[in-house]
Amino acid sequence: MKPRRPTGHSRDRRGDIVRAALKVLQTKGYAALTARKVAAEADISLGHISYNFSGMDEVLSEAYKLASATLRAATDQGLETSAQEPIEQVRAYLVAGFGDYFLQPDHVRTRIDLWSAALAHPAIAETEHALYQRYRDELDALLIAVAGENPARRGKVQMVSDTIIATLDGLWLDWMRRRDSQAVQNGLDCCMYLVRKILAA
Repeated sequence: MKPRRPTGHSRDRRGDIVRAALKVLQTKGYAALTARKVAAEADISLGHISYNFSGMDEVLSEAYKLASATLRAATDQGLETSAQEPIEQVRAYLVAGFGDYFLQPDHVRTRIDLWSAALAHPAIAETEHALYQRYRDELDALLIAVAGENPARRGKVQMVSDTIIATLDGLWLDWMRRRDSQAVQNGLDCCMYLVRKILAA
């Protein structure tokens, strides 16, 4: 049986390992990720990884959560500082993920690598699904606020939300290929056009 984890130092060690894994993902990519490289980046022995985690899938899942937490913080800040009208809250929510920091090549590659890892690793897929669902639920809530009490407009929220999510994912992939900031802006503007034309009063 695996020994119980200490509550103090081990928590910090887990954080060190997760941050190191994310760093390796950003600099070397998912294909090159190994426990040995993570241990070297964290300046620890391999035994610390096996003691603190069930395996590399769990390490990757936690790295995914850490990367998403950074985006979540930026999104929350964008919502807090934007105008409180529903349409402006939607804009702030969408734009947050396309700031300069999140368009850096290492961050984009990490996002795409983790998407790929989720296809082959159930634990990572479970984490990815939970994080996606939270993002989707929050977006839907913002779109419902735009639609107001009109039943016809509310009935189109899912259609608009599906289209926005697909567009955002496409913008990430297209940015990785072309690094075209105008294309990103065009995509975000198109999302907002749909929100205004279909859902707004």
